[in-house]
Amino acid sequence: MTYFAVWLDGVILRIDLTDVLYQLYKGSPVNLPMSFEVYEDWLTIYPIIRDRLAILSPYDYETTKIILNKIGLNSDFIIFRKNKTKPSLEPYKALFEITKWNPLDVVTFASSPLDLLSARFYDSRIKVVCIKRFRDCSKYSPFLYSYSLTSALESLKKLGIKI
Repeated sequence: MTYFAVWLDGVILRIDLTDVLYQLYKGSPVNLPMSFEVYEDWLTIYPIIRDRLAILSPYDYETTKIILNKIGLNSDFIIFRKNKTKPSLEPYKALFEITKWNPLDVVTFASSPLDLLSARFYDSRIKVVCIKRFRDCSKYSPFLYSYSLTSALESLKKLGIKI
């Protein structure tokens, strides 16, 4: 069975936090801006993957809950920032401790080079599908590169991955 880990920022929400998260990673005190604007292609694939979904959030617990409530999204597995966020192995460490999923059975939908690096820091075998939104993360060797979530799902099916 295939499970899906999806980054809230950049994949679900129309917001690019790459530069702000990099400043946070370097130790600068920053506040993460929020968005409540959801990509249309997310609304299309959510019903297909919702029973096998974990949401990865760079926000703290309270902010993540506010955003998810506002956009009407829920999941049994919501990974939020406790200490470090991307780029770090911590989001994936928490993901696999909570879900008990095998990293080989997980596809991550990402949109930023930082998303890809976080997966690689934890386990380079995680399939990362980079969705072209604001940044180009193709140079970091994603499993797949796509211009939308719907075309990414179609490509995964063609590769024999059970959706």
